[in-house]
Amino acid sequence: MIPRPLQDITRRDLEALVINQVAERRTLEFKRELPGNSDSQRKEFLADVTSFANAQGGDLLFGIEETRGIATGIPGITVNDPDKEVLRWEEVLLAGVEPRLPGLRLRWIELDETRGVLLIRIPASSNAPHRVIFKQSNRFYGRKSNGKYEMDTHELRDAFTASEALPVRLRALHLDAVDQSLRGDLPIGLGEDPKAILSLIPITLFKEGRDLEITPENALAPHKPSGYMDAIRMIEGVLLHTNPADNGAVRSYAITYRAGRIDMVWTIGRIVNELRKEEAPLVWPKRFEDGVIDAALSGAAKLAPFGLEGPWVVLVTVTGIKNYRLVVNNEYWSDPAWREQVSLPPLMVEQMDQTGLLPLLRSFWLAFGIERPSANGI
Repeated sequence: MIPRPLQDITRRDLEALVINQVAERRTLEFKRELPGNSDSQRKEFLADVTSFANAQGGDLLFGIEETRGIATGIPGITVNDPDKEVLRWEEVLLAGVEPRLPGLRLRWIELDETRGVLLIRIPASSNAPHRVIFKQSNRFYGRKSNGKYEMDTHELRDAFTASEALPVRLRALHLDAVDQSLRGDLPIGLGEDPKAILSLIPITLFKEGRDLEITPENALAPHKPSGYMDAIRMIEGVLLHTNPADNGAVRSYAITYRAGRIDMVWTIGRIVNELRKEEAPLVWPKRFEDGVIDAALSGAAKLAPFGLEGPWVVLVTVTGIKNYRLVVNNEYWSDPAWREQVSLPPLMVEQMDQTGLLPLLRSFWLAFGIERPSANGI
């Protein structure tokens, strides 16, 4: 896979493949021409794509010359209408693969007015294994360093088992982040105020081992730092936190892991003395929603330069909210929450944007017994 976000890849990146004599590998394959219209060629195309999805994901490039697997030139391919060509192959994939391939993207990279390269970026799939069903085919393909192969019965059994276990393994990572924030295992903490814990995890986490070069400069910043941040270098990665208050508690921290995932924790409420009346335990939805959007969008942007583009799993737990009221507006608060801790339904996002995070925001309001207003931002 080319280690750049898909939208940032240019002709210069393609030329670097040739200059550096980059070889095909498990996550990268070159093709001189697009497949033809015959049934056998379309099946071959679908087998190539699903083999990536059933393994670690990767980039499939059409319009690159190769010799013994090494990129040697960029002749490109010529089509009358690149947009129409991209749509055509998207339709072939939609009709010829089962289950649907999540997060797959196609991009035309222009070389000149008549030629270009078609790049297909295929993420490792959370729904693997995928099979080719075009023209009543029923075959599953895996991938190794020298290309694709048809999976045997034992490999299929392992693939189905791994797919079923994936949600449990992802959930375990998030629960560890929750425990870590509550049991005082870190040199900093957020005190007793209500807090949200968000884990941003790429689906590919367990399919490909990584040891990213995470530094304080490229790690995710905590939510709303007040002009000051401190960094703690850890075995697992880098922790950045906001300035501690007089009681030693911070308002937010974020851990960027070398394995390629992120946890962020931030406060969403506190006890206030409203107009010198009795103390009121309050939670502000804007604090929660701004933090979710910041952690998810900024976190994905921080990991993108390392070649991590999703699909993503976003898991959120809210703790310490029992007897706290949600501030709906200046005139209305919700009834007190009756649970101390709430785990929101896990969310898978293929391409990270605010709209895709809306189910999490809605679930948060329901923890206080209220439907989220439809005109509330997004």
